Amino acid sequence: MLTRPIPPASEGLSNDARPALLALSILMDRISAMPRADRDDLFELLEEWRGSERPEERESIRRAMEEILGQARPTYRELPGGEGQPMPGGLSRWAQGVGGRLRAARERAGLSQAQLAERAGLTQSHVSRLENAEHSPTRLTLEKLARALGVAAEGLDPSEE
Repeated sequence: MLTRPIPPASEGLSNDARPALLALSILMDRISAMPRADRDDLFELLEEWRGSERPEERESIRRAMEEILGQARPTYRELPGGEGQPMPGGLSRWAQGVGGRLRAARERAGLSQAQLAERAGLTQSHVSRLENAEHSPTRLTLEKLARALGVAAEGLDPSEE
């Protein structure tokens, strides 16, 4: 599973590139869940594909890689904090830390929730839910809020201490 946040360099990506980034993270998740032998075979084929110059050979290698990837079973997980579901303890504590830091930064900036939401491209209700730890923000949302507040995203994330 992809556990590292997408680096801030993704901020410069166009909206057209973001689906490709999501597809890449899903592919990384599937590869990491594969048996080691399949993963080794896949990377060996990738090296062969890179070294190949003949289109028919590259196509054959591509099909072999697709076959290996097709054997990897997709994983399904419940997302924490869905409607009507309490967040797990660690996530809840993290969301409370983010909410408190977000509210303090917003108040220091002299902004209302509505003003912050408008600057960040979010709804006021979403900002409210984040401040009240009813939702946990994504890294992208933290970056939008930080940019709107003129602070570093790490300053809103209690895990960055």
